[in-house]
Amino acid sequence: MQKTRYQPALARPNGSWRTARMLTLLGLLSLSCYGLAGSHQASSLLAQNDQPVPAKEAGEKPANSAAVLIQVPLPLVGNADQLVQSQIARALKRFPKDAKRPTLVLEFRSAPDTAGTGSDFGRAHSLAKFLVAESLAQVKTVAYLPHAVQGHAVLPVLACEQIVMAKEAEFGSAGVDEKLLDDTMRGAYREFALRRRTVPAAVALGMLDTELEVFKVSTTDGVRYEAAEALAGLRAQGVVKKEETIFRSGEPHSLNGTEMRYHGFATHLAEDKQSLATALNLAPSALRAPLMPEDGWRPIRVDLDGPITNQKVSWIRRVVEDHRQKNDFNLLCIFITSGGGNLDESIELASFLAQLDKEVRTVAFVPRQALADSGLIAWACDDLIVGDSVILGGPGDATFTARQREAVKAPLQQIAAQRQRNWSLPLAMIDSTTEVWPYQRVGLAETLYLSPAEWSTLPDKEDWQRGASALRLTRGLDTKTAVETGLATHVVQNQEEFKSLYHLEGELPAVRSNWALAAVEWLSDPRISAMLLFVAMFALMIEFSSPGLGLPGFISLLCFVLYFWSQFLHGNATGLEICLFLGGIVCVLIELFVVPGTFIFGLGGGLMIVSSIVLASQTFILPSNTYQLQQMPISLTILVVGITGGIAAIAAIRRFLPDTPYFNRMILKPPQNEELEERLEREQLVQWAHLAGKRGQTTTALFPSGKALFGDEMVDVVSAGEMIPKGASVIVTDVIGSRVLVREVT
Repeated sequence: MQKTRYQPALARPNGSWRTARMLTLLGLLSLSCYGLAGSHQASSLLAQNDQPVPAKEAGEKPANSAAVLIQVPLPLVGNADQLVQSQIARALKRFPKDAKRPTLVLEFRSAPDTAGTGSDFGRAHSLAKFLVAESLAQVKTVAYLPHAVQGHAVLPVLACEQIVMAKEAEFGSAGVDEKLLDDTMRGAYREFALRRRTVPAAVALGMLDTELEVFKVSTTDGVRYEAAEALAGLRAQGVVKKEETIFRSGEPHSLNGTEMRYHGFATHLAEDKQSLATALNLAPSALRAPLMPEDGWRPIRVDLDGPITNQKVSWIRRVVEDHRQKNDFNLLCIFITSGGGNLDESIELASFLAQLDKEVRTVAFVPRQALADSGLIAWACDDLIVGDSVILGGPGDATFTARQREAVKAPLQQIAAQRQRNWSLPLAMIDSTTEVWPYQRVGLAETLYLSPAEWSTLPDKEDWQRGASALRLTRGLDTKTAVETGLATHVVQNQEEFKSLYHLEGELPAVRSNWALAAVEWLSDPRISAMLLFVAMFALMIEFSSPGLGLPGFISLLCFVLYFWSQFLHGNATGLEICLFLGGIVCVLIELFVVPGTFIFGLGGGLMIVSSIVLASQTFILPSNTYQLQQMPISLTILVVGITGGIAAIAAIRRFLPDTPYFNRMILKPPQNEELEERLEREQLVQWAHLAGKRGQTTTALFPSGKALFGDEMVDVVSAGEMIPKGASVIVTDVIGSRVLVREVT
């Protein structure tokens, strides 16, 4: 039998009273939970006001890992809006197709001492319309204001979905550049404010018009921002609980970052790219962009074209050091269009650039290609700007041995440590055997592109998960891969877009090379090289038409010297090509004057000359990659032009020289028509056997035929292949019919 507890009759509840009590308890519990939630929300809001970047919980996965940062140069004048729009359009194409609403960060950066003022209303309105267009609906637009933004540059900021500012950055005073405000301007600011609702329409209009007073009003329905006229209506309705003045008439109508965050117009405060990336839940590498110093950029430009050589690298180092001593620049722009060619020199220049002072920012601009080892120079710079269709690394002018590839790892790792980067990608530029894999940190969006060897050196390597497939880098990195891997910071179409990234105007001051290097670059151009060979062959054939050394021989020698000298200093020719050419000339001379008729020296010498000319126009002996195969036709074209010049010279000599003043003394005019018939008839009747062993004197130069005088007889004679000048003593060595063979008597 179970015992029951005794209860007084009055304390024993009936059914209805028990139900009421349970409902009461549930209500109190709900109110408690609501109060706790409300207090937690309030405390969170206060914490956000004091600490702009909310802390992420451990292991929280970012909502969006696809992002790009584009700088908006202020003031917006000229075609600045079109340049920004074109960069945005290209950025949209680079986003992965499966990316879930990527983030487009627009960094509004003003020129020094301008605060963004001076923007044209039409340019600002054009950019704002573009930002709210349907084509950008698939991305989230974020305006980042590290410094003050005033004037009509305020308008495109209002057209963004989200605003992130630095604490002290000022935003507003939109009408500072206008003497008279019209309804079109007011309508534009109202339209974009209502469309995005990041900043209330009344506040946006107040930023435009300093005569407009704007208030923050607490009503029975919540908080709202109204102008004075609308506030008066609310007062009349009796719904106003509290008023707070935002803008007073006649005072500057702008808000700093802290005030923007307090009112909820800015979602976060961020002083730098690192805090901005954290606020937006993005990887820091997604927001790389050049930062302008307070006194602006003072650029110099250095062009690195053609093969990498010791002369070029030494010259670049020397001129940069000279300008550092003068302290007349803080932005070094290196324009690279090269096929590489010397790994040691490229590493030396890359190390030099990485060790420059922090006050100097280095920027590599590669519009088309920086192949093989020249890609290392571009990688070593602070920023790498590339064109739409660029190739970095891969096959180039030089092919590297296994020993060279192994030896380059240590300096690459040193440069990577100085730049706080990874060294696997630059190594893969010159070593096709290096595999590079994407490694993603577990639970985060951060991705590193590493070789297994570099991954094994990470202290937290277990936190990085390797991707499904390695990158294909055998042909180098194209534009898309360079951007995805973070190797390239920006993509531009031309130099104007490049200059807009750094707020540069006018022509970049180019560092000029000395006259010798300039001459080498000009002479090594394939067109000029072909012309040098053409003139050399032409003059050489003219020289062969006359005995001794004359002006044509000097011109031919000068052209050959200029050709090999320019190719040697340009990095194409070496001692091998020069020795081949000189050896070939010696063999040809032996064939002509020492052992004529053997053809061995003549054929071998000709092949040596041809080989030297081809090899001197390229950095390789036999093509071993696709790039070298593409360069081979250029070398062959130079050779063909030279040979064509020789053939043209022979034809010109035979056709025009006998009738040309001065040159008609170098070669006899062949007999024509009646003279030819008369000579043939005379040769059939005349016998010269009695001249055997007789001495005479040439009346014309013999090459190898000409005329000689024996006593009173003028006779057509032929030498044994040697050139005999006019007036020389000769002796008849043989008579064959009407043909008289002679040799010079010394």
